[in-house]
This record gives sequence, C-alpha cells and structure tokens, in this order.
Amino acid sequence: MIKGYIDRIEEDKAVILLGDDYQKLNFPMEYLPKDLGEGDYIAIDIKRDEAAESDAADELLSLWQSTKGND
Repeated sequence: MIKGYIDRIEEDKAVILLGDDYQKLNFPMEYLPKDLGEGDYIAIDIKRDEAAESDAADELLSLWQSTKGND
C-alpha cells in the first residue's frame, strides 16, 4: 500500500505527494472520491487485474482463431 497526501488541487488534477520521499503525482480529480481535497491523507492499493488480463487473452485468442479460418 502506498501512502500519500493531497498537497493541492490544480484545475482538474490533484497534486499528490507519495511515500516518505514525497514523489509528486498529478492525478485526475475525476478518479478520486468526491469528499477528498487538499490536506487529506490517502492510501493507494495497486494490484494486477487478473480477470481483465484473462478476458483480453480470451478475446485475442478468439480473434486469432476467427482469422485463422480465413486463410
């Protein structure tokens, strides 16, 4: 889990300072909960979306198989 702090809002972006070394991240406000604002502390959990990867692989295989029959 990554800890952060919303330093400020600039137009439609939140400037978030991440981690102990305060790496800056400009993040679209539209993807943040509406009740967050300047001065709020946040936690970010990033993980692999295995279901989406599997769906994409299935779709690619299906497309490949449909074009294979056209040779």
